[in-house]
Amino acid sequence: MAQSIYEFNPASFTEIVRANHSFVLTTHINPDGDALGSEIGLAEWLLSIGKSVRIFNHSPIPENYKFLDAERPLIEIFDESKHRNIVLEADVFALLDTNDPDRSKSLSSLLVEHPNTVLIDHHLEPKEFAKARFIDTDATSTGEMIYRLVSDSMNTLGGSITPKSAQGLYVAIMTDTGSFRFPRTDSDILRISADLLDRGADPVRSYNETYNTARVARIKLIGKCLSSLELFFDERLATQVITQADLTEAAAVPEEVDGFVQFPLQVATIEYSIFFLELKEGWKISFRSRGKRSAAEVAKQFGGNGHFNAAGARIFREISYHDLKAEVLVAVERELNKPIS
Repeated sequence: MAQSIYEFNPASFTEIVRANHSFVLTTHINPDGDALGSEIGLAEWLLSIGKSVRIFNHSPIPENYKFLDAERPLIEIFDESKHRNIVLEADVFALLDTNDPDRSKSLSSLLVEHPNTVLIDHHLEPKEFAKARFIDTDATSTGEMIYRLVSDSMNTLGGSITPKSAQGLYVAIMTDTGSFRFPRTDSDILRISADLLDRGADPVRSYNETYNTARVARIKLIGKCLSSLELFFDERLATQVITQADLTEAAAVPEEVDGFVQFPLQVATIEYSIFFLELKEGWKISFRSRGKRSAAEVAKQFGGNGHFNAAGARIFREISYHDLKAEVLVAVERELNKPIS
């Protein structure tokens, strides 16, 4: 199993916050619940202690997460002509929930250029760019890390986890733990979640808004996805695909395939589930594995990374689904043939 990375010093985080006034936060393209909830959770606390905070993202908020930022909106779409100087003049520029500046897309060059960049993340193999790093690859989520950092800093700097902050952090944890069913769910994360409920998070609304507000287009895509299912290596590997033609036919957007890679893991024999999404400029591949089989090791062979059991990659070369799937099959078979220690 991949070696854990732990660079988590709450006292250092407290000092960074104490010593600076203006903060800009950002995250990866196509942000998920952990990315958005972490941004909101941290921003709300910083505001509660009198700091200046802006959140600039490359991508808009997906429909099912808009409830997180509906009241007193914080998140803005980055505009180079309007926001470049604001970012560069901020005391601190923080990247959350991804360890690769390139995944922030239009903000990537500023993350490299800014003199005081902070990274807060829980993924494997961080890129070397940040002046200060807060990394715990054993954390369930970036939201969990923000909770721990903020809770510790409140002892010195005060402030509060507001109901909006609590809601964001709860959704961050809920989504990245698979609604509290993934392996790293333990009593500590449940206690953190309970505290967030006490501070104003609504568990019923969180689940319903996140998972039960889909359009009909998503349901149509689920049918397409399941009909594409193929099994290999004695039903140890499952593949699924959604193409651009499928998206067009269903009048859907790429974000509506979220979670499709999980479907085959309901089958007892499956050790790897691979989901292919055709993009306008290439392919996005989602890798999931079970137990001691590494999804990250497969993803790395395609320029990707992530967690041990959940990873992803993007392919920007011109290649057919047939040929790309064949390459992935070779990589997965290699992993399946490795003895498990």
